[in-house]
Amino acid sequence: MNFSIDEYKINGNKIYINGWAHFEKYKVIVSNGNEEKEISSYIPRYDICMAFHEKITENNYGFKEEIEFSSKLKKVDIYLENQDGRNLIRKIDERKFINFLRKIKKFLSKIKRGIKFLWREHHFLVPPKMMKKYIKDVFNREPQDRLYNPNIDSEYNEWLGKQSYLDEIDNDFIEIINNQDSFNKLDETNFKYVCLSNNVEYVNGFFSEVHNIINEDYDLIYFDNDSIINEKYTNPIFKPNWSIDTLMGVNYVGNCFIIKTELLKNLKIKEFNLYYILLKLRKLDVKVKHIDKILYHDKGSIKNEYDTVLKYINEENIKADIIRNNDGITNTVIYKVENNPLVSIIIPTKDHADILDQCLKSIYEKSTYKNYEIIVIDNNSSEKETFDLLKEYDKKDNFKYKRIECEFNFSYLNNEAVKISKGDYILMLNNDIEVISPNWLEVMLGYAMQSNVGTVGVKLIFPDETLQHAGIIMGKGGLAGHAHYAKPRNFISTQYELKVPYDYSACTAACLMVDKKKYNEVNGLEENLKVAFNDVDFNLKLLDHGYNNVFLPNVELYHYESKSRGLDTTPEKQKRFIQEWSYITEHWQKYIDEDKYYNNNFAKNVDYMLK
Repeated sequence: MNFSIDEYKINGNKIYINGWAHFEKYKVIVSNGNEEKEISSYIPRYDICMAFHEKITENNYGFKEEIEFSSKLKKVDIYLENQDGRNLIRKIDERKFINFLRKIKKFLSKIKRGIKFLWREHHFLVPPKMMKKYIKDVFNREPQDRLYNPNIDSEYNEWLGKQSYLDEIDNDFIEIINNQDSFNKLDETNFKYVCLSNNVEYVNGFFSEVHNIINEDYDLIYFDNDSIINEKYTNPIFKPNWSIDTLMGVNYVGNCFIIKTELLKNLKIKEFNLYYILLKLRKLDVKVKHIDKILYHDKGSIKNEYDTVLKYINEENIKADIIRNNDGITNTVIYKVENNPLVSIIIPTKDHADILDQCLKSIYEKSTYKNYEIIVIDNNSSEKETFDLLKEYDKKDNFKYKRIECEFNFSYLNNEAVKISKGDYILMLNNDIEVISPNWLEVMLGYAMQSNVGTVGVKLIFPDETLQHAGIIMGKGGLAGHAHYAKPRNFISTQYELKVPYDYSACTAACLMVDKKKYNEVNGLEENLKVAFNDVDFNLKLLDHGYNNVFLPNVELYHYESKSRGLDTTPEKQKRFIQEWSYITEHWQKYIDEDKYYNNNFAKNVDYMLK
């Protein structure tokens, strides 16, 4: 789709339209059946340049105008006309009966979404308790009016206007540094904290919000922000808590933050470069506070800071390559793999030889990193085709299989495989995975080798080219769920989590790499969690030990989704699922209540939409 109506509002005989079309020359025509009027106000849309990976330039991709007709509007057709002809892009019908049907359709779509989520996400026929919990979660957490889309200026401004701030106080407790000259005078300040800012406007209440927490002795304090464009607030960035892997790809903290003066002096930095200062904090044990409120507005454009990252990794002697991303803002850091460590790829399986064969072929034929062993754990296979396939692959030097006859227990099977593995790094892999990215192993390994990293997950794609996994959000669906589930493969988020290697609370074990020492440090997978949530539990154990779990959007694999295990349709299996659900809530409620990498301003029932 190369066009969109982002927003429309009808008021009597007037209609306000806001949208975009990715064409060099086009017209937008509005008709009420008797009259036709052409939109005359075309504006630049830099976000569309970014979305289509273009160089950011002046353009007329956007349109925004209020049009007045001679009579009250009930039915409206909006057309887009270009060199290929005229196309109807939106039919609007404001009649009461049609609106009633629209509300019914919207209600039914919520129920359908809930059923689809629980069916595909958790692979079971939905027990009544779980469905009741999901419906309660959706209708209790959703705002009274509607979810506000941060992409639509007027809706975001309406949301922003409803936020509460403390009454502003005078600033007599913090030094403001906003240029090189004031930065040069850092040694002269007597304040415990300084606020570093670059071309921003503080909200009314900024200093009150800061004063409220500044005595809690944080080293670094940062906040959410948006931008001012054409006298409107737009492009909000709702940030995660301190995320040092995300920071390598983009300055997500932004152009304003507060830092302890003594700490800043000890860094001995001469250049007023906010991103560079933040990067220098990555390897330090700093106490960081993120205030999840919009506390400042960017007045300038956000730029790609490739040179700053390059300077930092050269100074720190970090072995990595940096790729400039096409969005004009972010970079992808790919760590270089040294000493060629062995990776043990563990694949539990049961029959479905064709599925396993497809997985194994894709590894052997596509992988550019060659120092790996494959360990297939055969759990109760009975088909001759499976045994023949395993014997054929067993002829390879880096392949072995072990048969374990027991009730399916994903945790136990992987733990047993780790015991016989020879690799320094473990890669848990489902048998219904197919490799897409040839460099998947070395890119994952580069992150798994970092001392701060726990697990490394990747983008998993359904055969219909929609997203199966792009990180896990704690609290979604009442417990945990995949981010951007079922969105298009190349979906572009308003935030950064699909653009750069990104810290998440958890990633799925359908394809998950971890240092074997760290695997054993947390005692591997919890064997009481036989089927569901064992990967969530494993990730959270590593998170509790101080490690970061990283999602790599630049590594892609197909996932055909649990074909060999099937669905949990029996009462016994449903009971087991509820027990495993209860285990997670008993052990990890703090992360269910507050996911440190998912901003509190976002709803849990619809990913990255404002509450």
